[in-house]
Amino acid sequence: MNGTISNLKTDQHILLSRTVGVSQPPIPLVGAQVRLVENGSKVYSFLEQSAGDYVLPGDEYDPTMLATYQIKIDLFDGNQYQSDPDIMQVPVKPDSMTWTVGIHPVITSEGLIRNQDVVKVFANTSLPEGRKDLFLKWDLKSYFQFTTMPECNPFKILSYCYYGGNSLQPEEIKIYSNLEAGVTRVQDLDMGFENIFPEYRFVETHYYELYQYRISELAYEYFRKLRLVSEQNGTIFDPIPASVTSNVYNVNNPKEKVLGFFLVSSVEVIRKQLVAADFAGLYPLPDKVNNICGWLKGIPESVYFSACCDCKLPEKRIPKPVWW
Repeated sequence: MNGTISNLKTDQHILLSRTVGVSQPPIPLVGAQVRLVENGSKVYSFLEQSAGDYVLPGDEYDPTMLATYQIKIDLFDGNQYQSDPDIMQVPVKPDSMTWTVGIHPVITSEGLIRNQDVVKVFANTSLPEGRKDLFLKWDLKSYFQFTTMPECNPFKILSYCYYGGNSLQPEEIKIYSNLEAGVTRVQDLDMGFENIFPEYRFVETHYYELYQYRISELAYEYFRKLRLVSEQNGTIFDPIPASVTSNVYNVNNPKEKVLGFFLVSSVEVIRKQLVAADFAGLYPLPDKVNNICGWLKGIPESVYFSACCDCKLPEKRIPKPVWW
């Protein structure tokens, strides 16, 4: 079981599956009834969007700070699962993101490790004074725009295309615990990196989107243990060891080992815009008009790049983000 309930007015997802054997992928659990309970009384119902994926639409969900939330799941076989109530804490907003260009060892598609030019992203957050019970988690996403060239059609019509939305280094768990009173700031905490090549992702507008979650101590301990196990044995996408205890349990059989976690968390989001001019003196980005798409102007030395006319990049194309 995996899912997060946050204060964001977006669709909330719960993923349900069951393990079937060693070295076999889990199978989705279908036909379940999934409910979110607020303060022990108000109930929100999830709908099964696809096999094992249950969604609570954002326009039907009205989160409340300092309210308690728990998940309740009824399976078709009569088993019932639930989590203990957890409080949605008041969010802590990050102050800023910083970035730089550097070298980082990257595993290539051939399985080789090579040093490559990357953009490294860091977070800065002021912490409430005197708090020793502050626990944070981060997720970093990347987006970029690519525009077709006017020479592609007689009407000079441009197509503005958008890509990204995936987490950078999702296998790395970024968490923080303020165990020392008097620590007032998280400074330049490493959030992840992105390869600069292929450079077409950076020749127009590029955004980094940082999600900062305020989580409970129980959630922090779960992710800390999961990170420790993944560092020793593989990645967080490997089967979760039973020693990493879930906060979800079987009401009918409390001894059953349940894998995964139901996260109750407030979140704040900030974004950082990069444009090609920001790379001056840091990295020699190619000029889009005279290099990437220069073949349209008859420049023989330029790179032939048909996406300049049809936006068919080898990337995940998405609708224009509402905040763009």
